[in-house]
Amino acid sequence: MKPNICILLLPFLIFTNYLSAQTTDHWEAVFYADTVFRYVTSSEGNPGADWRTPDFDDTGWHTGHGGIGYGDGDDNTVINHCNALFYRMKFHIWDTSFITAASLDIDYDDAFAAYLNGVEIARSAGLTGSQNFPYPPYDGLSSANHEAHIPSGGKPEGFYIDKSVLNEAMRNGTNVLAVEVHNVTSSSSDMSSTTFFMAGLSVGGQYYLPTPAWFTPPFVYKGSTLPIISINTYGQTIPDEPKITARMKIIDKGNGEMNHITDSANVYDGFIGIEIRGATSAGYPQKPYGLETRDSAGNNLNVSLLGMPAENDWVLLSHYNEKTFMRNPLSFHMFQEMGHYATRYRLADVVLNGEYEGIYLFGEKVKRDKNRIHIKTILPTDTFGVNLTGGYIFKTDYAHSYDSWLSDYSPIDHPDYHTRFVYYYPKYYIITQQQKAYLKEYVDGFQAILHQGNFADNYRNYIDVVSFIDYFLVSEISRNVDGYKKSRYYYKNRDNIDNRMYAGPVWDFDWAWKNLRDCSLLANTNGSGWAYQTNDCRVTDTPGWYVRLLQDSTFANELNCRYYQLRQTILSLDHIYAFMDSIYNVVKEPQKNHFERWQILGVRTGAPEIEQPATTYDEEVSRLKDWIRIRLAWLDANMPGNHDHCTTYNEEYNQDPAAMRIFPNPATDRFYVETVKEIQSLTLYDISGRKVLFVNNVHSFSVKMETNDIKPGIYIVRTVFSDRSMRTGKIILR
Repeated sequence: MKPNICILLLPFLIFTNYLSAQTTDHWEAVFYADTVFRYVTSSEGNPGADWRTPDFDDTGWHTGHGGIGYGDGDDNTVINHCNALFYRMKFHIWDTSFITAASLDIDYDDAFAAYLNGVEIARSAGLTGSQNFPYPPYDGLSSANHEAHIPSGGKPEGFYIDKSVLNEAMRNGTNVLAVEVHNVTSSSSDMSSTTFFMAGLSVGGQYYLPTPAWFTPPFVYKGSTLPIISINTYGQTIPDEPKITARMKIIDKGNGEMNHITDSANVYDGFIGIEIRGATSAGYPQKPYGLETRDSAGNNLNVSLLGMPAENDWVLLSHYNEKTFMRNPLSFHMFQEMGHYATRYRLADVVLNGEYEGIYLFGEKVKRDKNRIHIKTILPTDTFGVNLTGGYIFKTDYAHSYDSWLSDYSPIDHPDYHTRFVYYYPKYYIITQQQKAYLKEYVDGFQAILHQGNFADNYRNYIDVVSFIDYFLVSEISRNVDGYKKSRYYYKNRDNIDNRMYAGPVWDFDWAWKNLRDCSLLANTNGSGWAYQTNDCRVTDTPGWYVRLLQDSTFANELNCRYYQLRQTILSLDHIYAFMDSIYNVVKEPQKNHFERWQILGVRTGAPEIEQPATTYDEEVSRLKDWIRIRLAWLDANMPGNHDHCTTYNEEYNQDPAAMRIFPNPATDRFYVETVKEIQSLTLYDISGRKVLFVNNVHSFSVKMETNDIKPGIYIVRTVFSDRSMRTGKIILR
C-alpha cells in the first residue's frame, strides 16, 4: 500500500535560559510524534495564504494526536481521503541562544514543506514552487511518489536545520511550526504523517525528552577544500529523463582554502537542466547526473567551469561503488598522457536541495566539440560526397533496435554471437539514412578485412593503430569489465582530414581495477586475465576485434613495444603512485564528510568484489596500489608480442634519454608531444623564429597542442623539461 502525507504541526517547546555556545553538547527530543496539534485538510477548502504565519487564528481547526493519516493501521488520528493536510503547533522558547541546531524528523507520503514562524525550514522533493512563487497550491498533488518508512519498520527522514536558519525563524516566546503534506494522487489508498522535532543543545543536563533509539545526530556539512556544487530543484524530483530546470552555483576559492555553502558563487551561478544518468549506477543511493548549463530562456549556455573549456554538457559521476575516488581519474589521466583526448574533471562536493550528497567527479560529457572529440560537424544535409564521411561517434553499449545497427559480421571468436553498434553522434533520431548506410559500410569494410584468412589487405587504412593500442592498454591495465562490452566509444573524422577510425575516449571505470565475481577472467587475484576476451564469459554485442588484431604479429609486437616504452615512463609504478597520491592529498580531509554521509566503508555497495570490503579509506587506497602492482607484474610477463626490435617506439628512446615523439606529423588541427622526461613547458615557433604558441606548467609526459588557428607551414617545437634540459623538433601543419 502506498501511504499519503499531509501537513504536520510541531509540538510544544519550553526552553530554559542558558548561556549561548557554538558547539552542540547533546541532542534531545522536544516532542514525540503523538503530540497534540491543530489540523485541516484540503477537502475543507483553502486554509488561506497566511496559515503558515504565527498570528493566524487556527481556533476553528480540528485537534488530534500524531501520527495522522489513513489506511496504514498505525494512525492515532484517522482522516478522510484528501489531497493535502495542514498542521499547526505552538511552542514557547524562553531563550534561543543555547539552541545550536534542530532536526525535523518526519515520516511522510508523498511530499511536505515545513515552516517555522512563516520561514521555510524543510521541504521534500515533489512540491512545485520557486523563489518567486514558493508555496504549492493548497489542493495540489505531489510529483513524487514517496513511501512512508515507519509502517514497514523504517525510521523517519531527518531534515537538518542550521543555526543560521533558526536565527532567522525562531524567536523567544511563542513560536509556530506549520507543515503541509501532499498526496501524489487524490485516490491514494493510504496516507501517513509522523513528526518528531529534535534540538541540539550547547549545555549539559536533561531539559526535554530523551531522543528515540533510532535517532542519530544529523550530519552537519561545514564545508570543504573541494569545490562545492550546490543544486536547487525547487521541490522537483530529478527524473531519469528528460532534464528538469534547476539552479546551480559553484564555489571554489582554490589554493586549498575552505569553501562553505554560504559563500557567494564565484565560478557559476545560473540555470541548468539536470537528469539522472547511467545504467547500474542509477540504482545506487548516491545518484549520478547529467546536466547542461542554460540561460534564463532555457537555451544551452557554453561556459568554462572549474578550469575546463567552455561547453554546456557536463556529468556528475557518483562514488558509491568507487570508494578511492581514483579509478576514473587514473584511467582518464593515463589515456590523456598517452596523447589522446580524455574527459577533463574535478572532484567536488555536491549539495542537492540543501542536503550534502558526497564527493562527485564533475567532468566533461563525451561529445563532439573542438575541445573534446575534435571532429567535423555533420548536418542532416550532409548526405553525399566528402561531407558524408564524417564526423561520427558510435559505441558498443546496451542497445535497442531503434538506436543502433546490427552488423553483418559476428565476433571472430564467437560466430554464434551478433555484433551491434549504437549511434552516438549524430543521435539516432537525427542521423539520416544515407549517414547510417555510410557508417555501417565503413565499419563493415574494416571487419571484412579482419575476417579474411590473412592480413594481405591492410586494416591500417581503416583504424588509427596507436589509439587502438592505447585503448587496449588502459582497458587491460585496469582489467575493465566494461572496457569492451559497454561504454566503449569510437569516432571518425571527415575523409579529407583523416579517413581512419579512432578508439576512445576511455570511459566507465567504477567496476575496474578490482577482482570481481563477474567473470572467470576477472576473478583472479594473482593479476591474471584478459578483459578483451569478455565474449568468453557472456553473450554481448562486443565485436571482439582485438582477438583478430592480436593474431597479426606486427600489431602484437607494436603493442608490446608501446607497453614496454610506457612502462619506463607514465606506466611506471612510481608515476602511477605519484598520481594516486596527488588525488589522496586532495580528498584526504573531504573524504571524511563523504563516508559520514554514506556509511559504506566495510560494506558491499555494487560491484561483486571478491575480497571483503576495506573498513578505512587508507586501506581502500592501499589495496588499489597493491592490485595495480600485481596486475602490472602479470602483464609484464604476458603481454602479447615482443619488444626485441622496437624501432617504432623504443629505438629512439633507448638512444637518447631526452628523446621526444611528435605525432601525427604532418598534422592538421592538433598534434601531440610525448617524452620520457617530465615536461615543464612547450613553445611553438614559426620558421622566422616568432613564437606562435606557448604552454607552461605542464608537469606531464604528454602534451596535446591545438593548432586549428595557426597557418599551415613548418614549425619548430621546443620542449623544456622539469630538470631545465631542453629538446627541439619539427612539425608540419597543413
